[in-house]
Order: sequence, then C-alpha cells, then structure tokens
Amino acid sequence: MVKTKNLFKWSSEISEEGIEFTQPDIMLKLISTIDDRGWPHITLISSNRAINKKQIVWGAFTEGTSKKYVKKRPKQGIFFMTAEMPFKFIQAKADFTHTTSEGEDLEHFNQSQLMRYFTYVRVHTAYYNNIVAVTPVRNLPLFGVVKGIIKDMIGKGGAKTILDEKRLNVLGYKLFADLIAVRVIAYIDPTDGYPTMIPCIQLQAADHNRLVFPPSVLKEDLYRIPVNSKVAVLGMNFDFYYQVVKGTFIGFKKFRGIKFGVIEIEEIYNSSPPIVGKIYPEIETRPKVTDFHL
Repeated sequence: MVKTKNLFKWSSEISEEGIEFTQPDIMLKLISTIDDRGWPHITLISSNRAINKKQIVWGAFTEGTSKKYVKKRPKQGIFFMTAEMPFKFIQAKADFTHTTSEGEDLEHFNQSQLMRYFTYVRVHTAYYNNIVAVTPVRNLPLFGVVKGIIKDMIGKGGAKTILDEKRLNVLGYKLFADLIAVRVIAYIDPTDGYPTMIPCIQLQAADHNRLVFPPSVLKEDLYRIPVNSKVAVLGMNFDFYYQVVKGTFIGFKKFRGIKFGVIEIEEIYNSSPPIVGKIYPEIETRPKVTDFHL
C-alpha cells in the first residue's frame, strides 16, 4: 500500500497485519448498513473479525435493524479501531453473503472475553461477508484531534442554530458535546454505493440541532463526503452508551473564521436501553380504541 497525501489506497484483500488487528475482543467494531430510505445506519457489533484475507464474519445475539438491512442490501461498511491511544483503525467495504447458526466462528464468539460468562445471551447467528475493499492499518494522529478540539472551543459557538426545539436529548447532547468521546461518520460512497466510515473524534454538537467538525485530521477522507448527502454519526462514551444521529451534510462553512463541516440533525436513533429505536422525531401514535359503536 502506498500513501498519497495521507490518503491510503484500498486493496481487495486484508493483510495479515490487518487480520491480526481485528482479533481483540475489546476494541471499537462497527457495521454500517443502508436503511430503507438509502441512508447509512451504524451499529456496534463487538463479535466481529476477519477470518482470512477475503472474509469478515460478525455475530448477532439480538435482532436489530442492521440485520434486516444487510439482508435486503448486502453492501456494508465495516470499521475497527483500537480502544486506547494511540488510535489505529481499519476501514472495509464488504458484501453480505450468508448466515449460519452453527460452526467454529460462533463458538469463537461465544468463548470470547465479552460473551463467555453470559448464561442467557449467546451469539446465535454468524453473518459472513466478502471483502470488496479494505485499507491497511491506519493511524489517527493525536495532534490533529487535539487541534480540532481547540478549534471547536473557539468556533463552534458561532454555528448554533436559531431553532427553538432541542432534537438531541440530555444524554445525546452530552455524548456529542464532551471534549473527548468516540465519534464516527458514515456516508454512502457515490463511486460504488458502499457505506464508508471515518473516525472523527473532533466532531461536536454546536447545539441540540447541529453537529460540526473541523477537518483537522483525516482531511482528505472528510472532503470526500458529498455535499447534501445523508450521513449517520455514532457518538459513544467510554461506558459504551451510544446514539446514532442521522442528517444532511451541508458542506464546509466558516464560523468565527474557522472552517467546519456541518451536519443538520434530522433523526436520532438510540441503541441502548431503556429505549431502543428512533427517539427523534417522536413516532406519532393514535389513542387506543376501547369503545366501538356502529
């Protein structure tokens, strides 16, 4: 692999180093699928690893939306990142091929550090995926992240909206307003239709209705996000509580003299108890009918 202006070229096979990189149980492992509207969706799936140069397998112990999406639309993005600094990561694009409910890969997941002591929760299905494109192990430069956080402190206040509503709830706002937290952007690559994920720790909430990020690190990657495209952003704290925000990337704009990428929040998906599912906009329901008349 060669590096041109910090942008790594993709390969059709994952390297031996990359296979080894995906093996630890404790690391960030994400799947990006395509929802029924053609928007990207992000799911944390820790039972997830490369098993050879051409295949990635991940396991399901719950039946969520990502499993439905990937069966309808096999194209997906897969992302691995270390849990501790210095952060390193791998991006992959893959096609879902089939599932199995038995075999050594399921046994491996259920014997992992995360799952071995669970009595009632087991990884019950393995999803197999053929690698279409993958990067080598990449570094996430700490200096660029810190530089971005400083720019946030100076400029993000100028990006506030004038909306009266608050789309992010209290917990969601904290996830995206804290100086340091896990944040990853997913978009659909227009060149091939595959979801692609980019780590963006410097991304923060300008207010309860808008997310912003300075392109202080991985600039070439962030500039590839198409203007006016739909994106999904995962925000997660170090207790593994997370929400997924979806909206429109409206491009790069300057606030207080600093350039920021801007995402207008349109939908919020909560992936942790007590409420799992879409929490904004609220789903309208009709009152229960208990009295019938002809």
